[in-house]
Amino acid sequence: MNKPDTKEAILAAGHALIIEKSYNGCGLKEILDKAGVPKGSFYHYFKSKEDFGLALIERAQDQSHDFMREYLRDRKFSPLQRIHNWFKRIQQFHEEDGIDCECLVPKLILEQSQLSENMRGGIKCAQDLVHSMMAQTIREAQQEGEVNKNLDPHKIAAFLFNASHGAAIQMQVERSTEPYDNFVEIIFESILVP
Repeated sequence: MNKPDTKEAILAAGHALIIEKSYNGCGLKEILDKAGVPKGSFYHYFKSKEDFGLALIERAQDQSHDFMREYLRDRKFSPLQRIHNWFKRIQQFHEEDGIDCECLVPKLILEQSQLSENMRGGIKCAQDLVHSMMAQTIREAQQEGEVNKNLDPHKIAAFLFNASHGAAIQMQVERSTEPYDNFVEIIFESILVP
């Protein structure tokens, strides 16, 4: 296995185990066993488990950013339709893959934001990038008359992000997609309107 593949194998194994258990619930040995690499490989790429956690956040951020960009920058559609397409795609994931939370960052938020300032900072950076991309698309929708111009794009972007995570958590409680479906309905019937 070449070096980039080894690092990615460690990150992928850690991601899967944290989704399954938690950050604190899986040890380095378990991660390395799942990745099929020796202990020395971990310390070749990461100084500590916290450094590994930061790398996981950056990896998840890059994947999320690329995925989000695919929808929010698709200029074949109007800005509001791009936002709608983004949320519809998330709904489609829930329908196809189930409602279990497979997103790393929300899991880490609950577990690490009070424990590690570095991890909290990494999570905040990831969130800021998502907010910025959504705020830009909302601003474009306002300029095209699709969304109320009196709304602050950054505040609405943050609200959408926070509310979507709350709806995702409530899906786990209710074991149903209904909370997220209701969230999306309210966005486009009551919030993102002219």
